Parts: sequence; C-alpha cells; structure tokens
Amino acid sequence: MRVLMATSFPIPGEYDGTAMLPIKILRALKPRGVDVVVAHLRLRPPGDFSTRIEDFEGTPVFSLPPAAWITGRGLARIAREFPFDVVHAQSYGAATRAYFGCRRHKWPMVYEIHSLLGEEVERDRLGRGLLFRSYQALERRAVDHAAWIIALGEPVRQVVIDEKGVPADRVSVIYPGIDLGEYERPSAPVEIPGVGPEHKVVMYIGSIVHPNQGVPILVDALPKVFEVRPDARCVLVGGPAEAGEEYRKKLGQYGDRLIVLTGQNPEQVVALSRRADVLVHPRLACRENFSVQSKIAVYLAAGRPIVATDFGDYRKLLGESGAGVLTEVAPGPLADGIIRVLNDPGLAASLAAATAAVAREHFAMDRNIDRYLDVYRRAVELGPR
Repeated sequence: MRVLMATSFPIPGEYDGTAMLPIKILRALKPRGVDVVVAHLRLRPPGDFSTRIEDFEGTPVFSLPPAAWITGRGLARIAREFPFDVVHAQSYGAATRAYFGCRRHKWPMVYEIHSLLGEEVERDRLGRGLLFRSYQALERRAVDHAAWIIALGEPVRQVVIDEKGVPADRVSVIYPGIDLGEYERPSAPVEIPGVGPEHKVVMYIGSIVHPNQGVPILVDALPKVFEVRPDARCVLVGGPAEAGEEYRKKLGQYGDRLIVLTGQNPEQVVALSRRADVLVHPRLACRENFSVQSKIAVYLAAGRPIVATDFGDYRKLLGESGAGVLTEVAPGPLADGIIRVLNDPGLAASLAAATAAVAREHFAMDRNIDRYLDVYRRAVELGPR
C-alpha cells in the first residue's frame, strides 16, 4: 500500500490537533511497511509556479502552488516519482484541492473530515459570502467523488449520511489517535509558576480563544470553584498570552489564581497534564463540536479525572465509560462538577482508573492505524464514487 497524504498546512506545522494528526498517522504507517508521501498547498507570489520538496523524518514533503493543484499536474508529477494507490485528504482544505487531480487521474480519495465546513469558512460573516459558497460547492464535489469518508465523531458521520448523501457503508468513524507511548514513559515532575504542592490544579489544554472550546465558560465558573476550594489554581496550557491577561482581569480578586502557559511543546504538555487534579473541557454545544478533538485523547491518556460538558460523543466516551463527569454547558454546573471531583477523592480515583481503557480502545494510534489501513484497502477496491 502506498499513500499520498494531502494537507492544506505545512508539515511540520503548529502543535495543534489538526497539524499533528497526519504526522502521527504517517509515523504509524511506516512500521507497517506503507510508503507515504505528503503534498500541501503553499500560497506563492503571482507567477511563482515552482514545486518544492523537503524531507520530514524520511518522508518526502512536496509544497505545491495553487495552479499545480487546480490542474492536477502537481499530484501527477508526484505520482511519477513516488507512485501511490490512494490519496488521504486531511480536512476539507486538502480535499477541495486534491479533488481536481483525483478526478482527472481516477485516484481513489479518502476524505477525513476534521470538522464540518459550515463552521469553518467566513465564521465572522452573517449569512456568509462568495468564498463560503464556493468552498461549499467544491466540497460537495469532493464528497461526491471520495471513495471513502472518515468522520471524527458519530454526529459528523450522521451529517455526512443524511445531509451529504454518502452511503452509510462508505463512512467510518476514527477518532484522532495519539501515541500512548508518550504517556507511558516517565517524566520529571513539572514546576508551574504560582502553583505549589499544596494546590489543587484545574487544568485546560488547548487554544484559549477558539470560540467552540468554551474557555470563557470555565473562566466564569472559576470564582465559585475558588470560593469553595481556596487551594485551587487554574492552569490554561495554550495561548495566546494576551487572552490570558484578559481572563485574569475578568476574575478580579481571583486573577492571581489563574496561570497561563504558552508555547508548550508536546513533551511539555504530557508532563503538565500529569500535574492536573482535574482536566476540564467546557466545549460548546455547537455543530462544529460534532467532531471529537485530539484534546480528549490527550486528557484520557494523561490518566487524570475529567470534567467536560455533555455534548456529542462525550456521552459515550466519558459518561457511559465512567471516565468523566459530564455537566450542562453553563458556568454553574461546570463549577459544581469540578468541585465535586476535587472534594471526592474516591470519585477522582474512579474516573482516573477508567481513562486508560477508553484511550486504548478509541485513540491508541497502533489500533487506529489498522482502521486506516482497512479504509485504504476498501477505498482502492471500490474506487471513486
């Protein structure tokens, strides 16, 4: 099996889940004897039609200008040098770009939907504009062409079936996998400024400004938590720093109990997660959150108690499994959930003990890679729709 991984972002990129997922997939494919080549779009000055090739951990990475995607010649050139059997498009940005080459050359495409397009393009515009409508139309063509669709959550799978008209037997759910070995290796105790051994740490990991993450709900819940548990400290692992300053101002007298750590690499995040007494994800109940994010994989792998808002697949992954406490999407219930875990050591221990099985079953990349290989084989057998 030979795979071309298409992305709309460079590899290596930022340390967010969208950029890290294809890296973790290609790292897991190599030991299985699968040849991988990566292609991504990079905007160039007008008139620059050059193609650049780099190396990432022994994997060829092609940087293609827009014209090379639209004509399909970019992927054709890669195929001559590195033949491939299937194109794995990461997110709608890659699918809409790879569509032209896949259609022209009849390559089967696997489209992995990271989140639903309707919540991504022109988010700040009421009614959306020409760009949104163009992307929507192009994504529809990519969906209609794709040999297989991968969704990062059951609600997304249902949307793909009900709204996009894809047969149910061509849609799979594969949650964003991680290397659990990173969490099994020992690491030195981490020191957090303003946090001592006597403090209870309420921690959130990820972007602190992305609208769907719900960090403002957590910030609004903190005064109640601090009143009941004066020994509690909240640590936000993410950025940007200026957002953290605004949250501190909003907390007023409790502002010094909020610590924001920016610029942390994956190894540092692993070490920090182990210091948490409770990991919190207050995500909003919105369409974009139909997808399960790699954040919850990190939380589960850390083996710490989890409190999250009750929405989408979290009911199955956290509620039914006993790996987390689920609350309504509001500051008061979220605060009550956090306090409940901090005040009940037995509950905290029970939640922490349940995380490992969920992490291994649904997020371990050594298991997920079998799911990807099965999708690739089926896509090659069935071909484009």
